[in-house]
Amino acid sequence: MDGAEPVSGEAVLTVNTGSSSIKLAAYQVEAGKLGEQLLKAHLSGLPNSPRFSAGIAGQNIDDVPDSVAAAGPSKSDMVAALAQWARKQLGKTSLLGVGHRVVHGGQDFTGPVRTSDHVIAQLRKLSPLAPSHQPDNLAGIEGISSLWPDIPQSLSFDTAFHRTQPRLAQLYAIPRELSESGVLRFGFHGLSYAHIADELETALSPPERRRVIVAHLGSGASLCAMQDGRSVATSMGLTALDGVPMATRSGSVDPGLLLHLLQDKGMRTEDVANMLYKRSGLLGLSGLSADVRELLASDAPEAREALEVYAYRVRREIASLAGALKGLETLVFTGGVGENSWQVREMICAELGWLGVQLDDTANRQGKRSVHDTGAKVRTLVIPADEESVIARETLSVLR
Repeated sequence: MDGAEPVSGEAVLTVNTGSSSIKLAAYQVEAGKLGEQLLKAHLSGLPNSPRFSAGIAGQNIDDVPDSVAAAGPSKSDMVAALAQWARKQLGKTSLLGVGHRVVHGGQDFTGPVRTSDHVIAQLRKLSPLAPSHQPDNLAGIEGISSLWPDIPQSLSFDTAFHRTQPRLAQLYAIPRELSESGVLRFGFHGLSYAHIADELETALSPPERRRVIVAHLGSGASLCAMQDGRSVATSMGLTALDGVPMATRSGSVDPGLLLHLLQDKGMRTEDVANMLYKRSGLLGLSGLSADVRELLASDAPEAREALEVYAYRVRREIASLAGALKGLETLVFTGGVGENSWQVREMICAELGWLGVQLDDTANRQGKRSVHDTGAKVRTLVIPADEESVIARETLSVLR
């Protein structure tokens, strides 16, 4: 479907460029305020097995558009082709600007900003701290710049939400000069957490959202402790490699393990990095798959053990964050695994009764929004992730 429907008005476009996927969404702008989502598109399985899905005005599309299929192999070319296709679908709608997700903003970026050569140069310096994300994020910006050089672009940062954390939560126990040079705990998935904070502000009373832990569980995974909607602690640190095990990322490991691999096992730095980012996590634990669905369906004891380690580590992190909050009123699951796997939620929560967490088995299996038992002290919710609407709102704020 490369044709266009006669849509009019104004819109902003959001772009989320990852290592194996590109997500686009368009939102209507009415009287200067963000309106409904007009379009969403997801190109996954890159670079070798592209799969496409899109929704436009209630119509679903599964065939890769010809213009996208014919795009060059670079990520920037693919983003440009997909964005051009999306604009065709918007017809006569005026595009006010494009907003991008950027994983690492470091110390300098505490909120959304417009793109500039200076900003891009600063973000390139942070690429070593997010090698699986930042280069692709920057490629997406480059793709839009080459396609529409005159359309404003805004950048929204996954790290920005966590800049409200107290200094104690940001520091590593390393020489002070390193901390002062920017070696700090930053945290990630901030756009997802910002959306959850917005949702809870309207859904819960102030006492119910006073102390909240959110578990963003997807191919990447982290947890965040929020007090009155603000981040006070999170499981990830300087990089998105820290915290709980993920699909292929290790999560936290003993730093001495890395020294052992480098000094005693003779591994090269790049081999250790490849292992930690691409061959660890659920894939490394099971030796079978990085996909939670495949592990749940498997009878192999290694698959079960991998899931048990995963649930155990998430449970430990919840307990740690509850300590940072000095209690807990609400637990939220989000992200692809957190939203869609009742089995994983059950495995995590089964051993958290001491904290006041108790699931309603029927509600949990049915994927209801509220999945806690009526007698539970802690409210447990399942809320879909929506980073795109946060990016769109921030883009509009930058353009004003």
